[in-house]
Amino acid sequence: MGLFRHKKAPLSLLTSGAVLDIGCGTHKTPGATGLDTRAFAGVDIVCDLEGALPLDDNSYDVVFANQVLEHVTNLIGLVHEVHRVLKPGGSFLAHVPYFRSAWAHCDLTHVRSFTIQSMDIFVPGTFARSVYTVSDMTFSRCDVFLDTEYPSTLARRFFSSLALRNPQKFENSALSFVYPFEQLTFLLIK
Repeated sequence: MGLFRHKKAPLSLLTSGAVLDIGCGTHKTPGATGLDTRAFAGVDIVCDLEGALPLDDNSYDVVFANQVLEHVTNLIGLVHEVHRVLKPGGSFLAHVPYFRSAWAHCDLTHVRSFTIQSMDIFVPGTFARSVYTVSDMTFSRCDVFLDTEYPSTLARRFFSSLALRNPQKFENSALSFVYPFEQLTFLLIK
């Protein structure tokens, strides 16, 4: 039944093709190229995520960012760089904190949190893109998943379905306080 669906992000993407794990820290995705701002064990490329990535155009099938985007001041620039290094049809999979989650705000290195529609600015045909166009670079679509790493309980399935059907109504209502999600996962397709 559609009302009780809790969609899970397709993490199997992380095992196919050339994968770049940005901000991997000490937990690099197995088989991926690890990129971070510090030379942790397992990091393959050290660079500043606020500037240009030292990578060739169209060189990765998947770019993965696990709890990284909330730390980046120049998010638009980083998303442009991710788009540049992705092959046509490539996927950008990003786990980020949901704005109602307490842990989204307790880490003082976070510079932002995210709503369900935060990445719509990069997708043509969305309300956010029509109002806040920031460049000509676009992804063809953006899928959103809520608490994908958590067990699929009845409450999570119910509230996920409500939130994804009408994010503006959900996020601006008392329901988002009753059931605050912990994290969002965005899947953007080039």
